Formats: sequence, C-alpha cells, structure tokens
Amino acid sequence: MGKYGDPEYWDKRYGDQEGKTFDWYETWSDLEELLGKYMTKTAKILVIGCGNAEFSEEMYDAGYTNVVNIDTCSIVIEQMKIRTQDRPHMQWEVMDCTDLKFEDGSFDICIDKGMIDTLFCGSMPFLNAAKLTNEIQRVLKPSGIYFVVSYGIPEKRLFHFKRDHLDFSISTFIIKPETPESEKEKSNKIHYIYICTKGDDAETAQENWPMVREQLEEEDSKDCSDSETAAPSPREDSSS
Repeated sequence: MGKYGDPEYWDKRYGDQEGKTFDWYETWSDLEELLGKYMTKTAKILVIGCGNAEFSEEMYDAGYTNVVNIDTCSIVIEQMKIRTQDRPHMQWEVMDCTDLKFEDGSFDICIDKGMIDTLFCGSMPFLNAAKLTNEIQRVLKPSGIYFVVSYGIPEKRLFHFKRDHLDFSISTFIIKPETPESEKEKSNKIHYIYICTKGDDAETAQENWPMVREQLEEEDSKDCSDSETAAPSPREDSSS
C-alpha cells in the first residue's frame, strides 16, 4: 500500500508509461452526467493528481476548456503538456495538492479522483488529508464544489470533510459496476462520490485550522499503524 505515497514510485511509473494513459477509478464518460449538474462550460476547474489520465482531455473536448491540472510528478506534467498542445487553454502545473499556489477563491470546482485515497497511503495521512481539504476549501469560490471519487466508504470518509476547519454541505453517491460479477469483484469496484459544497461560514471555520493541524500532528505521530483503518489503497481496476 505504501508505494502510492512514494514520489519515486510515481516518477518511475510515469517514466515507464510514456505515451500511455491510465484513468483512476472512473472515466469522463462515467462522470460526465453527474459533473454536468455541478459545473457550467465556463467553470474554472482544478483537477488534482491528474497523472496521465485522458479524463481532462475528454472533459476539454466536451466544452469544459478552463481546466488547470496539477500533479507532484514533473515527468508526467511534461508528458501531458506535450500531449495536449492542441488544447491551448488547458494548463498543467507541478504542484503539491496540500500546498496550493493559487489565490483564495480561484476555482468553481475541484475534481479529486483518488487523490485523497493516495494520501492515506503515505506518512501522516490524516494530517495530509486535512491539509488537502483546507487548501481546496481556500481556493474554491463561494458555493464552489469539491468533487471527490473514492474507495472509502462514508463511515470512513465523511468525517474528513467535516472537521472543524471546514464548512461543507455534503451529498454522497455510489457508483457500482453494471456488468455481472462476483460479489467480491463487485465490492472492489464500488466507488463513492462525495460532493462537498463550500458553505457561507468557510472563512470562519478556517480560523480553526491551526488547532486542527496541531491535533492531527499529534495523533498521526502517536499511532501511524492505525492511521488508515479508513482507506484501502487505490486499486488499479482493469476497467479504468
């Protein structure tokens, strides 16, 4: 499980996969209808942990052209810049999702396909998940949407979106495979969609961030062995 939290793993993976694509969890066609309910064609969109998925390109081709993609792996960002030269408005940046370099209120929607799950595979997982949600809330516009696709069940995910530094209203959806499979195979391919809408009290809630950060630093450092009873590792579905 730990490999997903290792930057060297991603450098090697994307170096070896030059010219290839891989979509984590769900494709654009899987999510287009649902996403279309929460964003317009003029929306400013942030895709975190973009990797080499075709998702952003297909979204762009569907008319959602104001897209900023970030990933910590410089190798894959350079690959994607080259691959999408015919999509001039699309942006690609090397950036850590827990330390965003964007101004407050920059985006209408942030799309997270497995990024929060990946953080649970590394060190200080609960703290890093809280850093992520803190940054996403900050860069979203009022009533902006944090759209999360995750393997984590609600009992083990929702509290991450309800910490004291956040003000999100949350809707949950489940995506299940349509093809007949064994119950075990089917359960391994269920994805949960968490749609978190930034509330009016987000700025006030964010004043609690220093307290939350201190608490989680202490908790994570105490017992890393129990840090992710909440999240399985991101599985690489053959269907993705």
